[in-house]
Amino acid sequence: MRIMVYCKNIEKMAKSLAIAVEHAKAFNASVDLVTAFEDRADLPGEVIEKATEQLREIATKQFTNEGIQCIYQVLVTTLSIGEELIRYAEKNDIHEIIIGLKKRSKMGKLFFGSNTQYIILEAPCRVVTIKE
Repeated sequence: MRIMVYCKNIEKMAKSLAIAVEHAKAFNASVDLVTAFEDRADLPGEVIEKATEQLREIATKQFTNEGIQCIYQVLVTTLSIGEELIRYAEKNDIHEIIIGLKKRSKMGKLFFGSNTQYIILEAPCRVVTIKE
């Protein structure tokens, strides 16, 4: 079994990571830590390097030290982020997606966010949402 954790806001995802560790241990699963950026001309390379380093640290501290196989991936895409994450899930035979939600206004609650909503509706597997 493979679990994908979408790391949108790396600094604020402690609950998502805790659930991923719990599920990985319970189901003897590996974990894919994934973040994504839209491919823009003004996207600095330092942003991608920083995200890669943060994911590497999380992979080591949260998963590898717990004996859980973990890979990390920074995606740069011309698609929407939601579409790219669904494509990644399909291509890599992901069985569960864990995604954090942030607090929103009453109107924002209706739509979650376009990428999150797209993932929930189009995912080829179970989606676990966590209020961060």
